[in-house]
Formats: sequence, C-alpha cells, structure tokens
Amino acid sequence: MGNSLRDELLKAGLASEERREKPRRSKRRKAGPGKKRQQAPAQSDSEGAAATSAHVLRENRRRTARFVRDSTLAGGSVAENAKKALRRKIQELIKAERLNDAQAAIAYHFVRGKRIKRIYVTEDQRAQLTAGTMVVAALEGNNHLLTCSAAEQLLSLAPQTVVCGATEAAANEATSNAGQGDGGGEEHPVPDDIVW
Repeated sequence: MGNSLRDELLKAGLASEERREKPRRSKRRKAGPGKKRQQAPAQSDSEGAAATSAHVLRENRRRTARFVRDSTLAGGSVAENAKKALRRKIQELIKAERLNDAQAAIAYHFVRGKRIKRIYVTEDQRAQLTAGTMVVAALEGNNHLLTCSAAEQLLSLAPQTVVCGATEAAANEATSNAGQGDGGGEEHPVPDDIVW
C-alpha cells in the first residue's frame, strides 16, 4: 500500500521503470561537515575567494551594525562623548595641579563675583597668593589652589572657570588705567583749580 501512488503512476505511464529501481533519497539532507567537504573541491579558486570575501563583508557589516547599535544604546552621541572627554581632561588637570592642603588652618578671603568667599591655606600658600604666583580657581562650586600656568590651562579648557587672585586684580587695574589717559590713574582726579 505504501507504493500505491508509484504503481498508479507506472500504470498511467507518467513514471518509468528505471526511476522505480533507483533508491529513494530522503527529502531532508543532513547538513554536516561531510557536505561542506564535498562541495569545496567542486568550486574553483576564484569562486572560493569570492565566497570567502562575501563572508568577510557580511561579518564586517554585522560587526559595524552591532558597534553602532551598542554605542547609540549607551548614550554615545558624538557631542556627549566630547563633553565627557573634556570633563575628564579638566578633572585630570585639577587632580595633577591642585595645591590645596587638608591641614591648612589660615582662612584666606577673596572676592568671587559680588560675594566674599573663603578658602583655608597654609602660611606659604598665603604668601604665594598675595605675591601672585598662585590663584584660586572656582569651577563647578569648588575652589582649587593652582599655579598661574595651570590656571591658564584650565581657562583654555573651561572658560566658565572663575579665577581669583592677585594676578586678576592686577589685570583689572591695568585695563581700568589704560582707559583713563592722563587722569593720574585715579578714579576721581582732583581738579587743578581747587584752592584749599
């Protein structure tokens, strides 16, 4: 009964006796290492190279797509990455150049904007602050003691940094004196015709 369709096709003349004698092959072929070995010698060298390069291209595209997907999922836009890199660079500069001393006991008062702020320094640091070789840099709510060269580097990286110190006061005086001319450098010069 299992061959009834085959027998009927033979009777109708739609199939031949030779076809009946060949063993049936399974419709499902097992894909295994033997199949790949049999196909490899059949391909020419150029076809094998083309198949290999196509495989490499697919693999590269897949890796690129994965990289792009992972970087976008991680919040990795180019602008955000640049901001993070700049912040890291600023933190490294401050960490390397910061001169704050945890044992400092002398309160040093300075003006930041319209407010008077305080930072604790040592006697040596206080002398350097008044001499102008050291400045106070205020960045993101924190005050840092830095050398003038380090403060310039910090200002080039983060222009929002406020630098307070003797050099800032000297720079402000120089700019105000340059705009007055012959007035003697005073804010309110005394007229010559006043008799005492």
